[in-house]
Amino acid sequence: MKLRKHPVLLAIVSTFVLVIVVAGIYGTWLAGSAGMLPWQPEPTRIAVTPFADIPGFSEPAATPTAIAQTD
Repeated sequence: MKLRKHPVLLAIVSTFVLVIVVAGIYGTWLAGSAGMLPWQPEPTRIAVTPFADIPGFSEPAATPTAIAQTD
């Protein structure tokens, strides 16, 4: 086997494989924390009503209207 005869080549290949494995583990961890892995269920969608909890938007306000006068 050529790797046993060349320790420098063995070190380079081992380092490359280690970097690939670490990058794969880190990428899987990031995707898992973001909920982007294929086997993770989709999050439950929550209906959001805009301006629902802002005071003053839930109460109907009376707006004055102009009365047309007929003469």
